[in-house]
Amino acid sequence: MSVVNAGNDRDAFRITLLGTGSPRPNLDRQHPAALVQWGSAGHMLVDAGDGVVGQLLTAGVALEQVHNVALTHMHWDHILGYPAFVWGSWNAGRLKLTVTGPIGTSDMHHRLVESYYREQAEWAMDLGFPRSGFDDIEVRDVPVGWSENISGCLVEAGPVYHPPMHALAFRFTFDGRSLVVTGDTAMCEELIAFTQGADVLVIDACAAAPSNDLPPARRRIIERLHEFHASPQDCIDIAIRANVSKVVLTHHLPGVEPDFDAAKFSGEVIVGNDLDIIDI
Repeated sequence: MSVVNAGNDRDAFRITLLGTGSPRPNLDRQHPAALVQWGSAGHMLVDAGDGVVGQLLTAGVALEQVHNVALTHMHWDHILGYPAFVWGSWNAGRLKLTVTGPIGTSDMHHRLVESYYREQAEWAMDLGFPRSGFDDIEVRDVPVGWSENISGCLVEAGPVYHPPMHALAFRFTFDGRSLVVTGDTAMCEELIAFTQGADVLVIDACAAAPSNDLPPARRRIIERLHEFHASPQDCIDIAIRANVSKVVLTHHLPGVEPDFDAAKFSGEVIVGNDLDIIDI
């Protein structure tokens, strides 16, 4: 299922990791983004970090077919590719778009797309581009507890801990299977409850221990990340307590190998890489 339209694969349910990196630029890992796909055509792009358009194309995804976006929070590394996606998919022929995220999502769209690019969009429309797909984008700020059935998949917004941002995790339940994508989060009890029984958990593992050979100032920055992000071991511990079958670690710092003890975890651990496809 390399494009959004999956043909006759009605039982398919998978996530493609489009970007598994961190804010620090890295040739091996793009900024955070993933595409969740289910059934014959159900889909949602989760986050839209820098490089997301190129990663979608590399994954064989038709940009004009991506009509649903969920943003976990407004930190720059998760949204810098959003204006490029809006423009690129519209130019490719997309005629509708629904964007869902926490408080601040509508304001972000207004600032980064509508306010800054309205004049250019009107110029493109004067050339013959349709107003549909730009003028009528639906952007909605939703709270923890929001849910909606999208093409036969129950999508729910859940709690994470990533101060000081408003932030959400998203849970997808399709055909008796479930996937949780956390976005950025530190360890928190609310996330463990939200994740209970998930088949697959894709989780922020950014707070890995810094290398001893780093300069002291850089080490201090990385050590402080644990206040806002989970460590690889936190991810394993969350998966154990939430009875998750498979945990996928993402949001990796450049040059860092996740270190964890999974001896007490009966499921599968995957260190995610860009363009990995994981079946649910």
